[in-house]
Amino acid sequence: MNNLKLKILAGFLILFTASAATLTLGGLFQDNSSGDAALVKLSGTITPTSSGFGASGITPEQVRDVNQQVRQGNYDAVVYEINSGGGSVVASKEIKRSIDSIDVPTVCRFRDVSASGAYMIAMGCDEIVADSATITGSVGVTSSYLEYSDALDNLGIDYVNISAGKYKELGSPYTNATEENTEILRDMAVNIQDEFIQMVNENRDLTEQQIEEIETAKIFLGEQARNLSMVDSLGGRAEAVETAETLSGKDLQLREVETRQSPGLLSLFLSNTGLGNILTDLGLGANVNVPLTAEY
Repeated sequence: MNNLKLKILAGFLILFTASAATLTLGGLFQDNSSGDAALVKLSGTITPTSSGFGASGITPEQVRDVNQQVRQGNYDAVVYEINSGGGSVVASKEIKRSIDSIDVPTVCRFRDVSASGAYMIAMGCDEIVADSATITGSVGVTSSYLEYSDALDNLGIDYVNISAGKYKELGSPYTNATEENTEILRDMAVNIQDEFIQMVNENRDLTEQQIEEIETAKIFLGEQARNLSMVDSLGGRAEAVETAETLSGKDLQLREVETRQSPGLLSLFLSNTGLGNILTDLGLGANVNVPLTAEY
């Protein structure tokens, strides 16, 4: 009887050991070659905050939010699809830093237009893919405002200014800009562009000849941009995914991550009344220029 119990116990031990070995071997040979890549679509003018008119745009808060979703989703790579002509200087720098903070491989795919500030945010990615017909480049700075002094004179309106500081009224739309004032504003734009060019050079490791071409702030098609080493390869979404697979070492399934944006009261009002769509169709829901605000 005791011998029978010993045999049964020994049999259970053998089965348990065999099962454990199977599980262990299964873990060792588990297929880790597949994974998920987040698809993040960024489209519109780059602005510090939402315009409030319901128009599409790219803001630092938006990108930080979607990047948090990426981290929580444990994705193996991220593909950012960008379609933007640029926008705010500081917002562009913030978005670049946000993309640069992602730990997994990142690929920026340029669509129709990815120029100026949009090119800056792409430098946060490990690789850049553009279509041969993509419009990119425009690595420059613009700062402009309307000046109303002559119109006020014609209307018989006097502009009374009370301020302290020689240059406090610099860029005022109500006074004629002196040559000195214009030169000060130009120097500011040049300084900002110099920083932009330095950033491009550090990220893309360009030749002196390439830098000279880029700093003219010309726009380039995708193929020209590749020849200038501004982008890494030409193609569309498939090429971007293949690049992400090469960087991650995995076969990737693309999954879109939605950008979330809380609408303000004005946005809700316009949405409910239908005025938001009308303003957008008229082009009034886009970026609003603010005097002395530098833009890429």
